[in-house]
Amino acid sequence: MKIENKDFWEKEDVIATQRLTNAADFEIFMFEKAKARYNSSLKIENIKIFGCGSGREVEAVANFFTPSLIVASDISENMIKKCSANLKKWNIEKITETVVINAVDYNEVHNKFELVTILNSMLTYVPNKIDRIAIFKNSNQILKSNGTIIGTVHNQVGTLPKTIYFRIRNLLSFILGDKVGNRTTGFNGFNVSGYYYDKKTLEKDLSISGFDSIEIYSLEEFNKMHGKHYNRAKGYNNLIFTATKK
Repeated sequence: MKIENKDFWEKEDVIATQRLTNAADFEIFMFEKAKARYNSSLKIENIKIFGCGSGREVEAVANFFTPSLIVASDISENMIKKCSANLKKWNIEKITETVVINAVDYNEVHNKFELVTILNSMLTYVPNKIDRIAIFKNSNQILKSNGTIIGTVHNQVGTLPKTIYFRIRNLLSFILGDKVGNRTTGFNGFNVSGYYYDKKTLEKDLSISGFDSIEIYSLEEFNKMHGKHYNRAKGYNNLIFTATKK
């Protein structure tokens, strides 16, 4: 069944799939990068989380950075309700504001945050390039000078069928243009329009949105850096990125 992004994330059975696990090793890696990039002598006090879902990364971010303020937003009202309940369970509701809003529309705050996160491959569910760029530009606008953005996106390179699918689409880039990375995604019987990045396009989108010092690694590369094996035949091989406001 084809369904719109917002409607998909409002479904109770979809929300139920969002597991509340500890931060992954690659997320801790990005947290450490963000802390080092901002200024090792200054504390990251204000953090904006896009696509917070039921709140898994909110708890991880709060535990790692112990900030004064977290603003967590999501397009789904039901996700925010679940997140708010979890915040009380974790006793971090006093430092966390929750907002139901499309990330494209979160553009009124200027120079407030030291860190912006777009985790859980939220941008995979933003199939329109104009909207993805708007989210990156909003992230840049709300960051303080030298503030950092971190995030994950789905990768065009991974399992063999997925890799071949996008190789063929890249051969047709003269026809498809910005839609090379588009692919139907979703789960639980629902199909949602999605977008999968390659490293070159991700770097370009971050750069034109006002970021530099851009670092991008696939999960395969990240694991190799740390002496571990990553099985692309089974894993998503997501791209992780860190960048700094120019």
